[in-house]
Amino acid sequence: MNVMSEANPVKVLFITPQDMCDIYGGGGAIGSQKCLKLVQEFYGEQNVHVCVFSKKHNNKEITNMTVFRKIGNPLEALLAALCGCKVYLPWDEKKIVQVIRKYKPDLLFIDYSTLGRLIKYKNLAKKTIVFFYNVESDYTWNKVKNVGLHYLPAYWASKYNDRWGIQADKIICITKRDSDRLYKLYGRRADLFVPCSFYDLFDINKTITDYKRSILFLGSMFPPNQLSIEWFIKEVMPKLNHITLDIVGKGFEEKKEAYEKNEGVTVIGSVKELGEYYYNHAVVVSPILFGAGMKTKIAEAMMYGRTIIASDEALEGYDIEGVKGIIRCNTADEFAEAINTFFSQNSFKGYQEDVRRKFLEKYNTKVVQEEFNEFLQNVFD
Repeated sequence: MNVMSEANPVKVLFITPQDMCDIYGGGGAIGSQKCLKLVQEFYGEQNVHVCVFSKKHNNKEITNMTVFRKIGNPLEALLAALCGCKVYLPWDEKKIVQVIRKYKPDLLFIDYSTLGRLIKYKNLAKKTIVFFYNVESDYTWNKVKNVGLHYLPAYWASKYNDRWGIQADKIICITKRDSDRLYKLYGRRADLFVPCSFYDLFDINKTITDYKRSILFLGSMFPPNQLSIEWFIKEVMPKLNHITLDIVGKGFEEKKEAYEKNEGVTVIGSVKELGEYYYNHAVVVSPILFGAGMKTKIAEAMMYGRTIIASDEALEGYDIEGVKGIIRCNTADEFAEAINTFFSQNSFKGYQEDVRRKFLEKYNTKVVQEEFNEFLQNVFD
């Protein structure tokens, strides 16, 4: 099939668990929005029908879209998980299948393996792709170990979806770690790696030279972020020399009262634009204790040329060894020493050129796009 033929364009059904119109969306939504844009740019926006899941049912900002109801509360999540679903209630699946039948896609692009079970209907499309942003079963098992046994049903549902997802014609991963893990668990490696990336938004004219003694943590409030920043507040903040912490991210406003009882901690929570927070902070910290895939906020911080002080897990998948301005820490003492040393030098001005250079070389979406397009060109071969 000639994917570039105007007379016979490829019809794509792009289905994602992310609410693409949520202006406060976290790293997952950012990744999905980028992926959708790459697919639309290659096949033509008019040829891509988008299916999303929302708790609000009011998304009208993107044309050519179908909105499905997303699980809305813990009881629904438990019920769905027991039936092998992660995103929607099991009896809603027929509505999704009706859309697939109606649209008759040449390519069914499943964004996130949490929807992997939809590969059961791969016969309704000529080709299928599943994007594994992580190994969801491993990620959910980490929740079981670190958060609680109540995540066990979600773990079982994750394994069920992963097992279906690897049966797609093509699978995409973000990191080699995830690809190797999929092979160990299910005997299938990725056909393409698509690392975290951003379209470059950096404006050198907005860079300041007089930074306050404050560090920045960014991320939406879900277990890996919440447990990690709470560990940081408890174990690292008391060791810092008159240095404050600003927390930005969807959902953290719920923790404002609790966190701000700790000296030097300010919770900002949800914001529409992150740029001003990057420009106003010289240092971004990412003390992630557990997780999966790549952390989008690392690539974003690299785009802005911030000094990044982060754990091994936060830096997973990034080629940053030897990059001046990115410091790897895993203990409270290591984080405290790196942060105190940075601010004691009083010599940092502007932005980290080495960090920016690495971003432009490897994590600028313009760079990723070329290989992605070549992959899509060959999907029907």
